[in-house]
Amino acid sequence: MDFKAFIIDPKDAKRILFGSSGKLSPIEFAQGLVALVAVSAAMQIIGMVFSSLGPLALLWSLVSIVVAVVLIYAWICVFSKRFHDAGQSGWMTVAAILAAIIVQWVINAVVPGGVTLTSMSDFSALSQMSAPGAVLRGILINVLVNGALGFYMYRLKPAEAEG
Repeated sequence: MDFKAFIIDPKDAKRILFGSSGKLSPIEFAQGLVALVAVSAAMQIIGMVFSSLGPLALLWSLVSIVVAVVLIYAWICVFSKRFHDAGQSGWMTVAAILAAIIVQWVINAVVPGGVTLTSMSDFSALSQMSAPGAVLRGILINVLVNGALGFYMYRLKPAEAEG
């Protein structure tokens, strides 16, 4: 499969990323998930740059909250439509959210600099991490979590067409 197949076509972006009704084929799901992970990574990198610019850091924080809410909504829509394509309820997205939290918690405990059960009250490891290191770690965790869930969702078989 060609790498370009995973790049979302701008004319399909709204249909793929927003609205929880409808269905997404495995490749459309992958395109949506890749777009969401890419935007999230870009937001983290831009946030690192803006965090050192004083007054702009507050403005960026407000912008990033709005973008984060939009990304969460789009993530829910993409997963919900993929479940619909597999003949399951869109409410199965709640299970995907719980799985994402669990997978992120496990990866967070394994990737260096993470917070484990024994160090939950001691955030010194995170505060000592350099900004680029923390951003890279966040992007890595985001890619791993979405990659694991995305792999499962991509492999779901589409439901038989009603005839």
